[in-house]
Amino acid sequence: MANDTAGSPAIHLPWAGKQVRIENVDAFLSSLWTMSVDNMRTSANVNVRTSVLNLVICVPDVESARYVTTVLRDLSSRNLARATIVIMDDNAQAPDLLDSWATLRCFPMISDVTRHCFEQTTILTSGKAIRAVPNSLPSMLKAHLPVYLWWIGDHKRVDDTIFRRVAEMSQRVIVDSATFFQQESGMHSLASYCQTTPTVAVSDLSWGRLTDWRQLIIQFFDIPEYLPFLTDIQKIEIEHVTAPQNAQRSGIQARGEISPNPTSALLLAGWLKARLNLIQVEEQTLQHDISSGSYQWRLKQPAGSQETLLQINPHMQTDLQPGIIFLIRLTCLSAGKQATFTIKRDTDTNHVLTSVEADQDTRPVRRVNLPAGHKVSDLLRSELEITIHDQLFEQALQEVDQLLAE
Repeated sequence: MANDTAGSPAIHLPWAGKQVRIENVDAFLSSLWTMSVDNMRTSANVNVRTSVLNLVICVPDVESARYVTTVLRDLSSRNLARATIVIMDDNAQAPDLLDSWATLRCFPMISDVTRHCFEQTTILTSGKAIRAVPNSLPSMLKAHLPVYLWWIGDHKRVDDTIFRRVAEMSQRVIVDSATFFQQESGMHSLASYCQTTPTVAVSDLSWGRLTDWRQLIIQFFDIPEYLPFLTDIQKIEIEHVTAPQNAQRSGIQARGEISPNPTSALLLAGWLKARLNLIQVEEQTLQHDISSGSYQWRLKQPAGSQETLLQINPHMQTDLQPGIIFLIRLTCLSAGKQATFTIKRDTDTNHVLTSVEADQDTRPVRRVNLPAGHKVSDLLRSELEITIHDQLFEQALQEVDQLLAE
């Protein structure tokens, strides 16, 4: 942990490369490129890369930074020109410290003869030196290339001003709400940031985890005879997996492996609310049972009187990663006929079961491949390919902010 190493006379981060002064980073990396070319075998190609962006990754401790290096290794993105890992140790007892490391990371593409390389720099800060991150960071970036920011954990954990200043340097900001410790305030702050800073595109890895679930919901209503049921939805139920309290270890949670919070369920609820054009019933209040973690709202169509009950409930299960969606169920009514549309995680955690139960028209249960886990590198790779705003996500985020307003 950064807290353990920040005060040490000699700090060793072997995975980060060689310790160099910030002002000497570019010269050192240039020398590494020269050595790579000099040492390569005949016909080897170390310059197979498309250097189109800087990736800045802000983490709370050294352990998280080490985890990030494994993600970068698995990412193998040809988009990266330089990845900069910024460790911000905000422990009050840590000394004022700012150190930097640099290295060249190369991975085989087609074979060992053809390799993809990108530059990796690491900054370790603690104490008052954290405030210098926004001023020090520009010198660590490759000029004239866009900056993507991946912020791990609560974006207000150090100082909201630091987050905003680093985000201002970026064309795209990527968070993972599954790593938020204060989920409601984190979602509110993120929604507020989207509204006040429209020039920066914001995305969430948790939104990427919902892609398959959203597609399966849409597929129900590809059948024309089911479309009328969308006009009168009586109940929406969403269940997300949670783990026993003693399994929620903070160190693992920081890396997103344990996520007791319901941010994915909230985003799915926000998306459904927006897509179904539902509004909250006047003078209704959010019912949130803190002990059980359940949420409940009463919604309706703008021109209608029929209410829709929206519920989010935790589902205790030890063999699934906490935070993921376990079940989504829509109970609908059309022309006096009721239909229930359900997607539920199977006992085989790599599949879900989809079913439609309607009056005199029950369809066979369908088993669909939908792995319970998503590799962070795959989610991140998808985000690095997006250059514009994700309007659906930003709309869903604003809906979540409204749902949690009370």
